[in-house]
Amino acid sequence: MRALLREPLVHFVLVAALVFAGHAAWTAYADARDGTITVTEEDMERMAALYASESGALPSPEDMAAMVTDQVRDEALAREARRLGLDVGDTIIERRLAQKMSFMVSDLADTPAPDEATLRKWYEDHKASYTLPPSITFEHVYLNPERSGNTPGMDSESLLKSLNGPTPVDWRTLGDPFMLQRAYGDLPIRETVRLFGADFARTLFSLKAGPEWQGPVSSAFGQHLVHIVALEEGHLQPFEDVRDHVESDWHDEALRAANDKAIADIISRYKVHIEGAE
Repeated sequence: MRALLREPLVHFVLVAALVFAGHAAWTAYADARDGTITVTEEDMERMAALYASESGALPSPEDMAAMVTDQVRDEALAREARRLGLDVGDTIIERRLAQKMSFMVSDLADTPAPDEATLRKWYEDHKASYTLPPSITFEHVYLNPERSGNTPGMDSESLLKSLNGPTPVDWRTLGDPFMLQRAYGDLPIRETVRLFGADFARTLFSLKAGPEWQGPVSSAFGQHLVHIVALEEGHLQPFEDVRDHVESDWHDEALRAANDKAIADIISRYKVHIEGAE
């Protein structure tokens, strides 16, 4: 018997038997684990919190039962889909996993607090971000080209005399109905272009502020008599006024750079082969 135990072939058979037994035990354990769907207390608390945030009330026992049923259903279907390999080569699933990984990388990224010199350098390098565009405050009387020409006293010359006379009338009572506002405060030049057109904005911002009514100024709607209440030139905001904004922008950029580096490090672990590429 001892001689038999010393035979190499017997050793091989015994080791093989142990390996197969271990594999069988692990397979049975894995199958049992994969065959069990567990809904934890944390899962139910998360479901209840989500329900409360959406409905404004705590879920009833019936609501909880329905949510648990849905959770079990989704988990069972997802496991069966993976068992059948339905997740392999699915672009939507791959993108979702990549997105989740990107979120995880973002959560793990850390950026140091910037010192004052760093923030001031960022401010100097990105002055355009902290420069306010020209803006204007004005009132206007609208003249509809299809109506005003047929109404006595509604031409631009007559209205200007009334508006700039020694006893000016209320400008709100003059002109034709207008679909937009008849007075604007601190309207940026880009918004002026969007509302009235580039030609109107260009002419409007070339006028000087003062008590006199001016015009007419043409827009995409027709003619306008305008009163420029105030005109602000574009200007760079002082660092002290926008420091919080600068720090927020710096953090956003630092976090983006950290994320890009972390993702690049992940990609570098893989060898990329593109068929057909030289």
